[in-house]
Amino acid sequence: MTVKRWCSKLAAAVVLLVAVAGSVPEMYASGADTIETPKPRYIQRIVSRETLWSKLMPRILTVQYAGGIGMFSVGPGWEYGRSKQWETHLMIGFTPKRYNYHTYWTLTLREIYNPWQVDINGKWRVRPLSVIFGINSILHNDFWTREPDRYPSGYYGFSSRVRFHLGVGQRFTFIVPEQKRFMSSRLSVYYEVSTCDLYVRQKMLNKDIPLKDIITLGVGLQWAI
Repeated sequence: MTVKRWCSKLAAAVVLLVAVAGSVPEMYASGADTIETPKPRYIQRIVSRETLWSKLMPRILTVQYAGGIGMFSVGPGWEYGRSKQWETHLMIGFTPKRYNYHTYWTLTLREIYNPWQVDINGKWRVRPLSVIFGINSILHNDFWTREPDRYPSGYYGFSSRVRFHLGVGQRFTFIVPEQKRFMSSRLSVYYEVSTCDLYVRQKMLNKDIPLKDIITLGVGLQWAI
């Protein structure tokens, strides 16, 4: 191949490359013209759906020891309200076999109201009062919602499977600095004292039962995203 022929082919390749490069913006421009601008209502629907899903995502993880809902309990939670004063928790608990005839699993739905909070130096937060209401169910056939046929009607007068809990507690929170956050923005430790409908009923029927026998104590840890 002569130098003249090689130069002519190189020039032709450069011209072709420039031509193709020049046509690319036109191709994108023509393609951009064919893309329809999303409707404002469509964007509003997308934003509202994303906002809804964001609200449905749990923001709290709680691990609790004792408290009348199982020896150990764990579950997600949601917080809402102007100052995040309301919380809803769904917890799974269990009691090992050595404390009962069987290993019992429980399911608890709790609502917590924190009327006020005290911030200390921007690093600590104290909630001096938490009001807890919960519904707990033991997931085992040894317990029943309605009285079995082997008992006379009204013999017990209550469900052995479902318990209603009412309690109060306090919470102490460490606010993780933003530059050090990895999986949590707040770490909390708390305690609560509570009772349930069955214990109150027993106390009303038998005044000799000590008050300490109808009160349960629970302690726990809480992580907030």
